[in-house]
Amino acid sequence: MELFYFIIASFLVVIVPGPTVSLIIANSLKSGVKAGLLNILGTQIGVLILIFLLAVGFEFISPFIDRIIIIVRIIGAIYLIILGIIALKAKVDFKNNQYVKYDERFIFQGLIVILTNPKIFLFLGSFLPQFISLKYSVSSQIIYFGLLFVLVATIFDSCYAIIFGKFRNLIANKYLKILNSIGGSILILVGIWLFFN
Repeated sequence: MELFYFIIASFLVVIVPGPTVSLIIANSLKSGVKAGLLNILGTQIGVLILIFLLAVGFEFISPFIDRIIIIVRIIGAIYLIILGIIALKAKVDFKNNQYVKYDERFIFQGLIVILTNPKIFLFLGSFLPQFISLKYSVSSQIIYFGLLFVLVATIFDSCYAIIFGKFRNLIANKYLKILNSIGGSILILVGIWLFFN
């Protein structure tokens, strides 16, 4: 029963629109499904990093966690605002803008956004321990529930990427500049939100 509750809670955390979902939608609209999926890969790498930190000892890093969050959040906010401005100013090449090949920049974007997302810190740091039983290894339980959360997040975030990426592909080329502007604006707004929160 606890497993069921955990999956439901993970689902609710994932579907609530936030910086991660906004980034996935923006890049899926601008550059297609593959860009959104690469964002998801980056976000899940970030979640795995956080899970590892929790598993090796949250008490050890807790005195420094506030400083780490502030620094990374500011860097991430500035980074997203710059990306948004670049997207707004970018010229659209209708012939070469249909599909995105592998690009590690999308992975890095996802990594930065997840590490600057307070929602994931609250979830992993506050909610996750409620499912931990002292009868078993705490670190192994953190890894177990963490990987389960990654699975749920990957499934539903991928739905966002596929839906908005396919929606983009159904639109005529003449509207790609508008989508580019929408995506850039979303990134700027998310960056501003991160900066002031």
